[in-house]
Amino acid sequence: MKMLVHVDARDQIADVRTPGTLRLFDNASGVWRVIDEAAFALSQTADLAAIQKLLRGIVERFGAGCAFLSGANRGLVYSLLQEQGFRVWQACGPLAALDLDAFAQRDAELAAARENEARDRAFVALFSSPGGCGAGEGGPTRKRRTPEGVDAVHTLAESLPDGRLRIDLEAVFARYREANSVDVLEPILEARRFSSLEILCDHLPRWFAAKIATLGLTAEITPRGAGVRALVSPAAKS
Repeated sequence: MKMLVHVDARDQIADVRTPGTLRLFDNASGVWRVIDEAAFALSQTADLAAIQKLLRGIVERFGAGCAFLSGANRGLVYSLLQEQGFRVWQACGPLAALDLDAFAQRDAELAAARENEARDRAFVALFSSPGGCGAGEGGPTRKRRTPEGVDAVHTLAESLPDGRLRIDLEAVFARYREANSVDVLEPILEARRFSSLEILCDHLPRWFAAKIATLGLTAEITPRGAGVRALVSPAAKS
């Protein structure tokens, strides 16, 4: 886990408005250690464009998606940091007295909660504008997929090394009661953002075989307890 901490010249946890140093901590080895650091100073007269440029530099240097710990957590800079993917925390006192393990635990809990919230929003975002296949007057209406919706539904799948994806349909359907296999699987299959796609389910939908054939994909299907496992990959070129 990584954590970016802002300190002043006395190694006190400081607000970003105070010139100081950003230190990137990592505990991959089981012990927290500084793996990178850089001076940080925000001009009192900096406009929005200047602040955004400075924060882009932080992302380029340290990456995003980790905890950002400083002497405050409110204001424009902190809002922009959150937009860049940082989880913002406030602390005070000397850096040497900071319990990084405690903050790391709280941050992991926050990251997990936000991931769950993102998954909850993902299915809602899948369809955004009416269109297409109405089910009859007064009945449900299929909506047109958007690029944002396709991106969102991919968050329902687990990312594995080497471009592989895995999706557990039973788990998805347990969480999203109104979901169906077309809503979940079809966007992922059509986008083809995978080297292989592992599908875990109690049974494969009737449309599945024809769909993967149309897309130039193949599936290796094996029993899995009371259900099946389908491993989808591009068809070999003849």
